[in-house]
Amino acid sequence: METLTLVWKLEKTQWIALDTGLGKAVKDGLQAFVHKYWDCPQIIPRCQWGAKTYQSTPIPLSLPLKFLYVHHTYEPSSPCLSFSRCSRDMRAMQRFHQEVRNWSDIGYSFVVGSDGYVYEGRGWNYLGRHTRGHNAIGYGVSIIGNYTATLPSRHAIDLLRHRLVQCAVDGGRLAANFTFYGHRQVVNYTSCPGDAFFSEIRSWEHFMETDSPETEE
Repeated sequence: METLTLVWKLEKTQWIALDTGLGKAVKDGLQAFVHKYWDCPQIIPRCQWGAKTYQSTPIPLSLPLKFLYVHHTYEPSSPCLSFSRCSRDMRAMQRFHQEVRNWSDIGYSFVVGSDGYVYEGRGWNYLGRHTRGHNAIGYGVSIIGNYTATLPSRHAIDLLRHRLVQCAVDGGRLAANFTFYGHRQVVNYTSCPGDAFFSEIRSWEHFMETDSPETEE
């Protein structure tokens, strides 16, 4: 505000400062900027990884959500180590979900690569198709790779466990007392997120050992 006041003085436009809502707008804008570009991990938007158009009307979520369901992609089975490879993997998963499974879009809310980035799937605000019976009450986040026998990279785990989660809580998208679940705990026909990765998430704060009693209405 001090900088703006100086600019207005030099430009002889001090009348702008008479707008009493301007200070709040600047403060709110700065907080939004800091949250997105400092507090949150770098999230690659759909347009940047080459997503196709959503095939119907997205359904808004009622925020904040109470759960985060952890997945591995299984296929692609190998971690992606570069932006170009992770982007190709995202396009391949979206193509499979839309053309083979006949879903409107890629199912996951977000996908974590081993290149240091988080990739936007359905995003913060729209209903995903990642955890049957639970899509409206939690986000589905997957790490690219098959983690039946091995763990994701420590950096990929930290992106999901700490940075993305803190971003979600601070942004009012995920409740502060949220619960982590492995996909297998709420859907009985899958071993996702893999034996090795599931053993890892059982040690996380906010993890719930018992199966989720809640389902969508």
